[in-house]
Parts: sequence; C-alpha cells; structure tokens
Amino acid sequence: MQAINNDVTFGVGQPSPVPSETNESAATAASDFQSFLLLLTAQLRNQDPLSPLDSTQFVEQLASFSAVEQQIETNSKLDALTERLSVSAIDEASQWIGKDVEATSGAAHFEGAALSYLVPEGAPGTTTEIVVSDLAGNVVYSEQAGSQRREFTWRGENGEGGTAPNGDYVVSINRYNEGELVEVAQPIAFTRVIQARFEETGVRLVLENGAIVSPSEIAALRSAPSASQGDASDVLPGDV
Repeated sequence: MQAINNDVTFGVGQPSPVPSETNESAATAASDFQSFLLLLTAQLRNQDPLSPLDSTQFVEQLASFSAVEQQIETNSKLDALTERLSVSAIDEASQWIGKDVEATSGAAHFEGAALSYLVPEGAPGTTTEIVVSDLAGNVVYSEQAGSQRREFTWRGENGEGGTAPNGDYVVSINRYNEGELVEVAQPIAFTRVIQARFEETGVRLVLENGAIVSPSEIAALRSAPSASQGDASDVLPGDV
C-alpha cells in the first residue's frame, strides 16, 4: 500500500496542558519578601548605638520593603483574575458540548459506526481520490471520484473485503490534474463536541471524530437531533 504523510490532531488520549508557572513565580517573590524582612530586622538589631542607621537610608529601605510587598499583592490579584477568566472561558465553552458542529477536519475516530464527510467541489478538469490512512501514513482505503461536491461515508472498509480495527485514522482528499497531484485537502464533517478544554492557546473543542479545533474553526452549529429525527450521521454534512 502507498504511504502518505498526515498532520491531524486527535483529542483521544491527549495529555492535559502544562500547568502555569504563576504559582512558582509567586512563591519566589514571597521568598524574596521574607529574606528582605529578615535582613532589615537583623540590620536594626545589630546597628551601632553610637552610629545608628542613617534616616535617609532607612527610609529608602522601607520604600524597597513596601515595593516588594506591593509586588506580591499585585501577583496575587493577577493570579485571581487569571483564574476567573479561565473559569469563565471554560463555562462559555461548555455550551458547545453536545452540539453538532461543522468543521474542516480529516480526523476519523472509528469505533464501528459509519463516518460521513462532505467532499468540496474541486477545480474543473480535476479528478479526486479519497484516501483513508492510519496514523503511520499507510493507506487503508481509497476511492476514486470526480471533481463534483459529494458526500463520502466510510464504514470501516479496508479495501480488502474486511473491516479496519477500531482506532484513529485520517481522511484526505487528493486532487489530480492529468495524473499529477495538484492538491491535498481535508473534507468537511459534521460531528459532535464531546469536551471543551482551556489550554495556553485558548479554548479548544474535542470532537467525537477525534479532532481538536478552536471555536474560530467552526463553520456551522446545530443542536443534536432527537431520536425521532434520526442520528446526525443520517444527515448530509453541510446541510444546516
């Protein structure tokens, strides 16, 4: 089989983002504050009674003491503000969970159920090859098509009469012109949001097909269909 390279982010099993270093910075500032306080106290206790600390120097050191104290207070308030913003962002993103969204993504998390995609229209005169590959780039299934807009449904076929094992795959759209590869694109899929994450780059949505996208990548949104309406996989992607 032909091997292809793919760059798709999956949400299943992804590690959580690295914790912020804010707490570590605050601990360092607090340590500096305590050290400064100990040094100032020791200096006052051990000054020469016949030659006491100059009042100007004492005022300068008190000013430094106050600056350190204000820095720690500012850091604490910034930490609290950051935490509130994070909670607010997650709360807002939670409204996406359970909704079906339209996004450009070739991710395919196969667990036995059919996965439907919309293949956009290609340039006139081009032919299309729809390719499903594993994460190592090995082609699992391929299908030839014209340049017209169409629906593609993968039911797990492996091209050899069998069914691919459950797992993560990638769907690619290869466009050819007179036998020469001119474009590699991703299909469009309507899939459900199953999780919202707050990462260093902002809110990220984990989709049922395994992809991770930002809200700005969502082209359309709809409520999940009820049982009487049928499953979302029965609806052609792109029909809102």
